[in-house]
Amino acid sequence: MEESIDWLLLARTPGLGPTLLNRLGQHFATPEAILQADVKQLTAIAGITPALAAAIKRARHPEAVARVEQERQRLLALGGEVVLRGQSNYPSLLGQITNPAPFLFTLGSAELLQRPALIAIVGSRAASVDGWKMAYRLAFDLARQGWVIVSGLAVGIDGAAHQGALDGGGSTIAVISCGLNIDYPKPNRELRKRLLQQGGCIVTEACLDTPPLAPLFPLRNRLISGMSLAVVVVEAALRSGALITARLALEQGRTVFAVPGPVTDLRSRGVHQLLRDGARLVEGVDDILTELCWPSGPMVLPGSGSTAAPKLAITVAAPAASNLPDDLPPEMVVVYKLLQQGPHHQDQLLRHGQLTEATLSRILLQMELSELVERRPGNYFSLTTSKNKPA
Repeated sequence: MEESIDWLLLARTPGLGPTLLNRLGQHFATPEAILQADVKQLTAIAGITPALAAAIKRARHPEAVARVEQERQRLLALGGEVVLRGQSNYPSLLGQITNPAPFLFTLGSAELLQRPALIAIVGSRAASVDGWKMAYRLAFDLARQGWVIVSGLAVGIDGAAHQGALDGGGSTIAVISCGLNIDYPKPNRELRKRLLQQGGCIVTEACLDTPPLAPLFPLRNRLISGMSLAVVVVEAALRSGALITARLALEQGRTVFAVPGPVTDLRSRGVHQLLRDGARLVEGVDDILTELCWPSGPMVLPGSGSTAAPKLAITVAAPAASNLPDDLPPEMVVVYKLLQQGPHHQDQLLRHGQLTEATLSRILLQMELSELVERRPGNYFSLTTSKNKPA
């Protein structure tokens, strides 16, 4: 049986939410293995009661299979798809957190999930005028730099972030806590339409028809931070979803940025707490770009469809293929030779160099530290133009 069907069967099992699904996914190799496990094996997993194990055993009942197949057809008719962990378009960073989603439902341009430069901007629903303008400006400027803006499609700061990214000619991803066919929140209905029309993507763990229930929001927040390189918080009370996202980001090893606000404004209390805890202070987009070692100047990632800013011209004079540094370690030779042909995206190096992702990352880091290569916008690499180049 197709793997996506098996996951949908499990997702539709009463009492089996994302947290338990993830535990099962970490313990068993495949969803088929979960469905074939006996009650004793299932109840060995924390949180799986005998009653829930029995429900899992009934999940493949023919009537349930028929309902799930019907749901999948509805998803396809909507224009959506199921992205499974391990597939090429599953967010690579999300797969590295302690509780990754075993699958995602997506609507729109799912290929955005694999972009190397994803950054989240989150904050208060009851945003101030200044907070809204700040989130919009940061998203606008970051989008022009080639970043994909990730947020939660909520009113307030989230909406400002999505709108700023779109107005900046960039791309944006909305992570929601309900089914793809649920029109929520209604004030952002037109923004949702525009997001999809301009090549954005909507992502959720929730099955079709699932309403935006309160327990699903923290799970949604871990997806926002988990798929992003960094999280920017613009206005957040001490008890807020944005602060939860920031805390999750710190646990996941992400960089957290915070925009300070008036000390008398309750919407600044959570942000100031983050700053006390070590978040990076942000007064403008350059603070973010400097911290993330991202070159300044507008550019557009290939395939973004943006016309708001010119593409960054990368020109490197490549030496002859045989002209290699004398002391170049053998494992770096293949990467160096590829870069002699001109700038390459990390994915191209991975594919053409026939290296594992971990090995390539290590080699590139060593070459950067040795000033043999330079990291360019959009996860492109080129030979260093001025240092340690062979004569």
